[in-house]
Amino acid sequence: MRFRAMMHQTAGKGSEFVTRLRLKYVNEYRDRHGKVRRYFRRKGSPRIPLPGLAASSEFLSAYQAALSGTPVAPSTRHPTGTFAALVTDFYRSIEFANLAASSKTTYRNALAPLLEAHGQRLVRDMPVKAARQIIENIGANKPAMANLTRAVLRRLMSFAVENGWRGDNPVALVKSYKLGTYHTWTEEEIGAFEHRWPLGTRERLALALLLYTGQRPSDVVAMRRSDIVDGMIRCKQKKTGTELMIAIHPALDRAINAGPCNGIFLIGDKYGRPVTRQTLTRLIGEGARLAGLDRRCVTHGLRKASMRRLAEYGATSKEIAAVSGHRTLREVERYTQAANQVLLNKAAIEKLPNERDR
Repeated sequence: MRFRAMMHQTAGKGSEFVTRLRLKYVNEYRDRHGKVRRYFRRKGSPRIPLPGLAASSEFLSAYQAALSGTPVAPSTRHPTGTFAALVTDFYRSIEFANLAASSKTTYRNALAPLLEAHGQRLVRDMPVKAARQIIENIGANKPAMANLTRAVLRRLMSFAVENGWRGDNPVALVKSYKLGTYHTWTEEEIGAFEHRWPLGTRERLALALLLYTGQRPSDVVAMRRSDIVDGMIRCKQKKTGTELMIAIHPALDRAINAGPCNGIFLIGDKYGRPVTRQTLTRLIGEGARLAGLDRRCVTHGLRKASMRRLAEYGATSKEIAAVSGHRTLREVERYTQAANQVLLNKAAIEKLPNERDR
């Protein structure tokens, strides 16, 4: 598509001349935020973004440079006080450096669309109403993503307050969306899955690793044979960096010995190569569907089922945390809410003294 830039010039009162510039190799499109973007594209050459307003000196300088084959490198320095400059400073901070690798990725993914839409916005000029609008625009279709963006943006703005960018945190007053929790697998659902997928299948091995270690899929796919030491599996959680030694339950031992597993990882593809967290999640999800289970039976529910079982069989909160890797007992209690009330009630009542013994 050939691009036409228009320049307006006033020549005397009441008269206006319009100059049309026909620029070759320039294309434009409107991004998902409604912003018009332009780039230079000559056949056989890479695209070169053209900054600034159409026909502005910045735009025309970039166009001439691209046309001559010597495009100007885009500046990596953002204007002082802007949202983009704040994010750049945050990424260089000790606070960001101390985050786990997975958390850094989460932050970057959450902030990327905000940078595109609000990068040039001044941090000091963002009121609570604007912060709420950003979250609500996301929450209209993706409430979980809105909550994640809110958490990331709130921490970023706390960083801004601590470093003198502004005096208050506009996200602090923005409420989060109320979401449902992951379903905890019941014993009947676990039994149905095991009946459909006997020992020796990858689905059964995947279930056993998730259920009897209580770990997240990202940690299970990283487990190697060399991590097994004296009947325990050594695990360093990717999300928190917590190091654990997890005793191998007899049911897990049978599943590992039955396979199928080749190579150095406890679970991999049929060639023994490592699999991703997404692959393991799909394996459990598809296996559950073929076992006739509801779509709510997902991998994270097996981690919750692991902790439910521990609670039902009398494990203390500290003992459960030693398996799950949670750092606070509050998190353990949240994960064990689905513990069977009947079993726990009987255990509690049995602790009361018998009146006849008095």
